[in-house]
Amino acid sequence: MDSKPPSPEVLSMETSTRDDSYFRIRYNDKVKYVVVIRGTFNSDELCLPLYSLPPLPYEDDGWTVARVSRNPGSPQLQFVLENRPLQGVKEIWHPEQVDCLALKRVQRLTMNVSECTRKGQEAPQSTVIAKSRDLRHVVEQGRVIGFVLEKLHGKSASIEHRARCTEVLGRLHRLGLLHGDVNRHNFMVGDGWTKMIDFEKSKETQDEGLVKAEVLSLLSKLEDESGRGAGFL
Repeated sequence: MDSKPPSPEVLSMETSTRDDSYFRIRYNDKVKYVVVIRGTFNSDELCLPLYSLPPLPYEDDGWTVARVSRNPGSPQLQFVLENRPLQGVKEIWHPEQVDCLALKRVQRLTMNVSECTRKGQEAPQSTVIAKSRDLRHVVEQGRVIGFVLEKLHGKSASIEHRARCTEVLGRLHRLGLLHGDVNRHNFMVGDGWTKMIDFEKSKETQDEGLVKAEVLSLLSKLEDESGRGAGFL
């Protein structure tokens, strides 16, 4: 008896009724990219792409990207298949890698960050966040598309953690780096450990005045209860 063929699975999508929409679809052990041209589907159809898309030859290895459109005034969908290399991360800074298909999403945290577990293992021991200790790069069909980080089980710092935060910030400064945003939510504290996060505004500096100002600002930042810097999770 013939086995049932695998079903396509949407791994991620970025939809818009005012612009093109993008879908990343897994079929068996392959990942295909589908671009739906603006105006082809309404918002409801974009939310359920597997019911709306034409029957694409997912099993065919001869393409990587499909562009789906509809002629104006016609209900007929059409698609064009393209076999072109996809861009990946060029600056590889970690020796370890994990295939994206070996990760199982637990929840989406932001547009570009998901909480995942490794397939075949259970949370929380194997929980990783893909956008903390560096674990490895995420690869998809040979190209690097992101990285995974360890999930930290801690809390934001407060004034009682001032000494610990000062020590960690000092270590960063001794490396010649200015953090740039020392709000209390950028310090994570746990049982016996303190870590800094969110280095988006960090920069190299030898300016002792900037370093001293950042240290002096720490007290007021740790006392701040406004919620600034807490994020949206």
